[in-house]
Amino acid sequence: MKCKHCQLSFKQEQMINNNGNYFCCKGCQSVYEILHDSGLEEFYDKLGRQTLNPVNLEHSYKDYTKYIQKTKDDFSQIFLLIEEIHCSACVWLNEKILIQSQGVIEVDINPITHKAKIVFDENTISLAQIIQKIECIGYKANIYSPTKFEKRATQTKREFYAKLIVAIACVMNIMWISVAKYAGFFSGMDKEVKDILHFAEFLLCTPVLFYTGSVFYKNAYYALKFKSLNMDTLVISGSTLAYIYSVWAMFSRSAQVYFDSVAMIICFVFVGKYLELLSKKKAFDTLDHLRSFLATQVRVLKEDKFENCDIEDVKIGDIIELKEGDRVLIDGVCISGNASLDMSSLSGESLPKDVAKDDEIYSASLVLSGNVLYQCRALYKDSKLARIIFLLENSSTKKAKIEKMVAQISRYFSPTILTCAFLCFLYTLFVLNLGFEEAMIRMVSVLIIACPCALALATPVSSLVAISAALKEKILFKEVGVVEDLSKCNVAVFDKTGVLTKANLEVVRYDLNKKLDKDELINFLHLTNHPVAKSILKFLNIQQYQIKTFSNIQNIQAKGYKACLKDDIFIGGNEKFLKENGVISKEFHNTHFIFAKNNEILAVFELEDSIRADSKELIDYLKQKNMQVIMLTGDNEFVAKKVAKSLNIEKFKASCMPEDKLDYILNLSHKNKVLMVGDGVNDALALSHAGVGISLKEGSALAVENSDVVLLKNDLKSLQKSIEIAKKTYMIIKQNLAFSLCYNAFTIPLAFLGLINPLLAALSMSFSSIVVILNALRIKK
Repeated sequence: MKCKHCQLSFKQEQMINNNGNYFCCKGCQSVYEILHDSGLEEFYDKLGRQTLNPVNLEHSYKDYTKYIQKTKDDFSQIFLLIEEIHCSACVWLNEKILIQSQGVIEVDINPITHKAKIVFDENTISLAQIIQKIECIGYKANIYSPTKFEKRATQTKREFYAKLIVAIACVMNIMWISVAKYAGFFSGMDKEVKDILHFAEFLLCTPVLFYTGSVFYKNAYYALKFKSLNMDTLVISGSTLAYIYSVWAMFSRSAQVYFDSVAMIICFVFVGKYLELLSKKKAFDTLDHLRSFLATQVRVLKEDKFENCDIEDVKIGDIIELKEGDRVLIDGVCISGNASLDMSSLSGESLPKDVAKDDEIYSASLVLSGNVLYQCRALYKDSKLARIIFLLENSSTKKAKIEKMVAQISRYFSPTILTCAFLCFLYTLFVLNLGFEEAMIRMVSVLIIACPCALALATPVSSLVAISAALKEKILFKEVGVVEDLSKCNVAVFDKTGVLTKANLEVVRYDLNKKLDKDELINFLHLTNHPVAKSILKFLNIQQYQIKTFSNIQNIQAKGYKACLKDDIFIGGNEKFLKENGVISKEFHNTHFIFAKNNEILAVFELEDSIRADSKELIDYLKQKNMQVIMLTGDNEFVAKKVAKSLNIEKFKASCMPEDKLDYILNLSHKNKVLMVGDGVNDALALSHAGVGISLKEGSALAVENSDVVLLKNDLKSLQKSIEIAKKTYMIIKQNLAFSLCYNAFTIPLAFLGLINPLLAALSMSFSSIVVILNALRIKK
């Protein structure tokens, strides 16, 4: 007798009887009652004859609180790996049970990786309750680990490889038999010999269809189960019909068999699937180099000695030791020692970077020589390495608009072709009176030649190649859809400081009051990471100073900041900011910093930034592509005008607050596709609302988070390359789609009229897929 939930067979006396429903264990009974009370019994209809594992009611909850992230809307977000998922029905059930839970905002489960993205309100439901709901219906939830998916992908690759070897071996032998059989048509062949060859083809064809082709049967089954048709439905329909017809023809000895065509069809299409799997695996393996940094522990100073500590347990302020050969996993600042770091993995720079006291140390660096102690300034999950790996792992979650259009076409394509094939069968059999054999052959040919492989591969293969090519150039596309959006941008908006100009400003003039306490100035400048403050500190070059602790620190973006030291009030910033605080100063036309104590000016610094060497080249390139170029900056009118004139930018706006940049982008976006390039906190709003937001790697964490593309080399040549890749990719996608549609429009009538047999149809269909893939590979050049 079968268990009502897991559908496994047991002896009746071993089972639990609950009002006529039999269960193998308390776990299955509990899950069934939950689904019944929740109105989710539809799950069993979707499950069909698929069996499940008996439910284990033992909950082993682990604390995954440290993995919770915050969304832009201040909700909580977690990525879990749901185990024990067997099919699409399991995915459906988990999504339904979670989305019905109060406090769960969004649930998205990847049916391939079983990675679940869950957005929830921690004030309403806890992570422990979410995991408990998943486990209560018979599944297990753990924190998502890329290595687990990698193992699963490797196992799938091995299974596909075994099926491919079987298919190739059988097809090669069938080809030799076919050569002998077709040669016998001309030289004469006994019927007994011909029957033996037919039976040999039958033996070789069967494992190809039912072992190698099991992938197509499974996909077609689930498609029909959920009342839809896909590419695999066409492949397996044509192959199965040809196989059944050939078996009948072999035993009746009354017609020609097509075992060779069936085997070749399955083999050719499976080769395409295997190549697609390899492409996905290769794209996933691009993270391997970055993951090589992910050691599990670092050496942390605890109670006057260094101990190995898990990277997830390192806290801000902890002292970490680095020795020669170590890999940096967490961002921080050097407090003692000297070392040479190789940062080529992310920046692409071949020259090592020398670090000493007060220098920043970024994760993903390799210590070439030296020893340093550095202080952790960010949790592991917030370090640059962890953030970039996270972005890479989620770079293909959003489909391009053109890919969504292809999906819509494919939805109607398969039913149309099946209808066309059936009409072809009826037309050939009853109108042309050419007999059952010819009608069957023509129908199979239509099904095979119309297989939408080329159409299905046109967009994803091109996008995959584009993302891979961009990554080699140290350009990170967060989403596939960004490639298409970037190719359509007709307006480019740039921030000035740190983008068109270098972030390292230089002091060109200064005026120091005799009352100035340099210790107070140095400590005040250390309160911010703004480029102006860093440049002044570098200019002053004071190594030893007395530490003074400020309080009530207030940071006003794009203006300045203020703080208190005992009873004294200190203000630092531009002339406009000091005027707002009652301090009168002369006007400046360039970047400046005024330091005042109790409304008395003690120091004035004037700074200038140099234009990046590749800025002019980029602006000229954009104008050649008929893109309008605009510069927005928080700097004053004089400096903005000077930079705009040097770069031949006709349109610019100075003294922009973050809200000003946002409003400007929103107004432009009404009639244009806007590309925004920025690197600061004040650019984050504009980046998030632009058609495509691009940030440099060394930009603020907020800018990187809100951008769609990250330039890991931190130069503008990468931006030009990203635009070139995007435009070429979109052009090739359109070429592939046009070729696919024209191919089907030309070949389907030929198959309908009987001018193409099943074998030629299979070869033609495979050739169309190869053309699409080869055309997509041109993106790499």
